[in-house]
Amino acid sequence: MPKIIIVIPTKNRRALLERALTSVLTQTYTAYRIVIINDGSVDGTHEYLDQLNDSRIKVIHNKESHGVNAARNIAFKTLQEGEWAVPLDDDDTFLPGAFESIVQEIAKVPNSISIICFNTIIRMPQEEFIGGREFAKGEEYYEPSYFALVTGIGLKTRGDNRPVFKWTLFPKYLFAEDINGFEGEWWLLVGRDNVGIRYVPAKTTCIDIVHEGEHLSNVASRRDPASFVRAHVRIFRAHKKFFSEHPRTAMERAPGAIKLAIRALDPIAAVYFAAWYMRSLLLTFVSSLRSKS
Repeated sequence: MPKIIIVIPTKNRRALLERALTSVLTQTYTAYRIVIINDGSVDGTHEYLDQLNDSRIKVIHNKESHGVNAARNIAFKTLQEGEWAVPLDDDDTFLPGAFESIVQEIAKVPNSISIICFNTIIRMPQEEFIGGREFAKGEEYYEPSYFALVTGIGLKTRGDNRPVFKWTLFPKYLFAEDINGFEGEWWLLVGRDNVGIRYVPAKTTCIDIVHEGEHLSNVASRRDPASFVRAHVRIFRAHKKFFSEHPRTAMERAPGAIKLAIRALDPIAAVYFAAWYMRSLLLTFVSSLRSKS
């Protein structure tokens, strides 16, 4: 029987955390354990977690906040052989029957697959629901290539799908702890290293975008653009060979990175990204001339 570990990072959102945890505890599949990382909450979350009486729940309290990626990494480092990590943001909930869908897919995948991604639904105002991002819509399975990840999918995975991670990924592929609300860098790295990824059509999670709390993906780049600049510098360096071979993709990525650098008041990074853009523009122009001749 597959072993799944539910990973819930949380900070100062006790009511939402209770709702998220209820969606776990009411699942009909019960062969799981839960790791909750309280990332420096000061709103009563600490007291709420300490009074929980369930042997399946392990609570880790951070005295100071280190960010959601660092919180997740703490839990990922606890994975044992044969286990799969199932992350859940504290403002989202599992759909009924989600765990059955997850363990069924885990049982199907070959050893080459280390990440399984599930579709979601999204809760809108007035309790309206929409389909979410359906990467595997109309297909039984979809296994993205490195090219597909770099040219789009890998930079759009933030909260749009719900991945499940095999224990073998960690600690090698931990998330960058100097940035919050952006996971694209991580997805491009696992794509570059040919880590097996499979998207499946089953929906497991409801993403809530109407609660009163803030969403990291909406505010992180505004609050700390310098961290996003660092991440994009790492992306261009780590995938230099790919961007050199696919200059159009580099041209598409560079303008957004330039804007981030300007917002972060980082002229050196802005020049770095601009140089990538101009180099890629030149390579594209030369390639176009050669194809015409």
